[in-house]
Amino acid sequence: MTITRKELFRLGAAGLATAVATGRSSAASATKPAEAKTGAKADPSRATLIRNADILTMDKKLGELKATDVLIRNGRIVAIAKGMKVDDAEIIDATGKILMPGMIDGHRHVWQIMNAGTLVKTHAAKYDHYQTWKERTVVCMTPEDFHLAGYVGGLLAIDSGVTSVVDYAHGQHNREKAFAGARGLIESGVGGTFCYQVAHDPTYGPGDTISLAEASAQRLAPPADAHFETARMLRDELFSASDSLIRFGIASSNGLGRHTMRQTKSEFDRARALEPYLIALHIHKQNPMPPEGIYRNIADLHKAGLLGPEIHVSHGVQMTDEEIIMLRDTGGMLCATVMGEFPYVAPAIHGKARQMGLPSGIGIDVNLALTQDYFEHVRAALWNMQRSEEYARIAREYEPADLLDYATGSGAAAIRMGDMTGTISVGKQADLVLLSTSRYGFAIAGTLADRVFSFANLSDIDSVWVRGTLRKQNGKMLNVDWGKLKADMREAQARIVRDADTITFT
Repeated sequence: MTITRKELFRLGAAGLATAVATGRSSAASATKPAEAKTGAKADPSRATLIRNADILTMDKKLGELKATDVLIRNGRIVAIAKGMKVDDAEIIDATGKILMPGMIDGHRHVWQIMNAGTLVKTHAAKYDHYQTWKERTVVCMTPEDFHLAGYVGGLLAIDSGVTSVVDYAHGQHNREKAFAGARGLIESGVGGTFCYQVAHDPTYGPGDTISLAEASAQRLAPPADAHFETARMLRDELFSASDSLIRFGIASSNGLGRHTMRQTKSEFDRARALEPYLIALHIHKQNPMPPEGIYRNIADLHKAGLLGPEIHVSHGVQMTDEEIIMLRDTGGMLCATVMGEFPYVAPAIHGKARQMGLPSGIGIDVNLALTQDYFEHVRAALWNMQRSEEYARIAREYEPADLLDYATGSGAAAIRMGDMTGTISVGKQADLVLLSTSRYGFAIAGTLADRVFSFANLSDIDSVWVRGTLRKQNGKMLNVDWGKLKADMREAQARIVRDADTITFT
């Protein structure tokens, strides 16, 4: 039987087990049309041979390889050699092009792409009201809006050479919106983890009047039983498949500096009971520092025994050396948003953290306010380090490959995927980006890492594979109607902005 778009969202909210029992579509069947959208191959077992590429492997054992072939089968890299002959393979001629690993974005609020441009970092006075903007905006977005944002946000990641993202989903404040946003991301075909935030339960909407203090209190309240039930349903109904491109994660509530450690321990214990792949946290130094007994920092989590190998810290600015060691020794990870940290007081901490052995990556963070060209964010990993004499000294020892590592090998390790992706190595997922070097501004001298780090941009991306499936080819996303999507986004954004203006905060 057919199912309407609104029915699809309603199924997510009501629980799809009931829908199956009554003969309606399941979550899996509801998302199957995405295969046509993303250009998935009819026969994914067919081999692909990328021939004669200059390979920036980011694998320390392999280094850089000239005029070499890569064989992909069943979504994985099965061979790397010169002059391979494979009778049943689709051949991609990569002569003169650079093949590199798909890049990693360890912290992105994917839903915010729906509102791109409504806030920008360069308009500081307006951007200061980011939290108020969010409190207005999320209640004015429909489930359909979140679905579209998840879908377009995932496509834009792939288009920019990002094959794995950690989506810190902190806008989807009810079950319908959470399911819709997660489905949109799944349908985009990008890999990574969807981290549903167990927080935010607003009681107001368009046309309402409410005190700003009350709106903020609702956003910052401890999670309720319903949040954990939504998380469980997401896990069971959308992320239970072992081969899913997107994994299930949880983003913590906004308890830093506000919730008691008793509340925080309850939240973490309940989150862990759901066995998420990642538990994502926003961490930054509190100013002023709250009293003991309030959740203040990594040290408080360590003292309470709440750190562990699924803990993924976003930002982490001004963490102490001792806290870096605590996170490292308990198996945790860090993502610095090297462009997103601007214009805040403290520089990003990725350089020092990695030097001390903590797996560290980078991410866009607020994609509504920053460029989608991920190479610009990779370069910002260096520029941000110049804000600190200590970090600048670390950067002086770097070569370009060390900086690219934040978006590839180290970036993958920093989202618990280091053994799966991040380098071009036999046995790893075929998450790959093929760069054209024909543009005049793409330098012809230097190592592959020199050339990619300093000169590559989004326009150079010829092809992208996510786990062996071709998503972009000849500079164009496959089976994606950008014109239609942009028209849909424009219409939705205008409505959301209009409705947000009808909310009065007193």
